[in-house]
Amino acid sequence: MECRRCGVCCTSHQAFVTTADIERITAYLGITTEEWDRLYDDSRWRYSEYRLIRHEGGGCAFLRFEKGLAACEIHEVKPACCEAWQPGPERTECREGMRMGRVRPSSA
Repeated sequence: MECRRCGVCCTSHQAFVTTADIERITAYLGITTEEWDRLYDDSRWRYSEYRLIRHEGGGCAFLRFEKGLAACEIHEVKPACCEAWQPGPERTECREGMRMGRVRPSSA
């Protein structure tokens, strides 16, 4: 199933990032690690090398909506956990997005 860009996964889950993810994202954003910590790190949870991206306004700090569709400000360098996410009808989040009507019109 193609991602319908409902954004439910980005509001339901916090992305965990590794040091490599943070290095890639900070380079892309042109910010320092200290700025990352201040702006995006959720310091409530750290485990080994993994950290969480802060949620703001009910979703990932990098989630934006454009014309009703979810968009990621760092899509080109998104964390590995986001890259690995596979949308599908078996996913509760995807079914919720479809029920809410927040889906990309089909390109048919």
